[in-house]
Amino acid sequence: MIWATGLASALAAVTVSPLLAAWTVGLTTDTDSYVPWWLPRRVPAHRLVTVAAVAAVLVACAAGGTPFVAWWLFATGGTVLSVVDAQHHLLPARIVYPLAAVILAILALAAVMAGEPDRFLRAVLAAVLVGGGWFTVAFIAPPAVGLGDVRVAALAAGLLGWTGWSSVLAGQLAAFGLAAVTAGIISATGPDAGRAAQVPMGPALIVGALAVAWL
Repeated sequence: MIWATGLASALAAVTVSPLLAAWTVGLTTDTDSYVPWWLPRRVPAHRLVTVAAVAAVLVACAAGGTPFVAWWLFATGGTVLSVVDAQHHLLPARIVYPLAAVILAILALAAVMAGEPDRFLRAVLAAVLVGGGWFTVAFIAPPAVGLGDVRVAALAAGLLGWTGWSSVLAGQLAAFGLAAVTAGIISATGPDAGRAAQVPMGPALIVGALAVAWL
């Protein structure tokens, strides 16, 4: 059943990927201040293909998470954030805040409908604790961690907190593991091979959370 859900979800993500691709451009360019970032716009074909591929993979993984709608939104929004962060080392608050607000509302509604307020409270507490920990790191070592990383880490932890504390811990460990692999690849293949590289943490946090949800 989860494979069928994953396939259907991936197809839906590919369908909306042109809009997601447009957002990756709108969030990082100021070519026309009169066009809001969320409106459709023309984007290069290679970006369309990249965003569609990333969206299909991430949303397929989201099929294992509950509530499913919240995870689907996290994966589609995470596609935009991953592409933008990988290219620009940026996790725009303009999309993170609305995404977090909608997901929070979905979790609250799911908790009411299921009669499980403890799950919602655990999700909120996980987001606060993990976000607070990342904020402390950002305050101590701002070059290594930005506020965008703090926001995304809190959002991912909140979603995983719906399932349990072990999922929150697994998500953090997965994120650090993926970040270490990414750093190694960048250091080995980048233009400054052998030197310490700036690692985009957004993709690691998002993919790590989705991997835990899938497993």
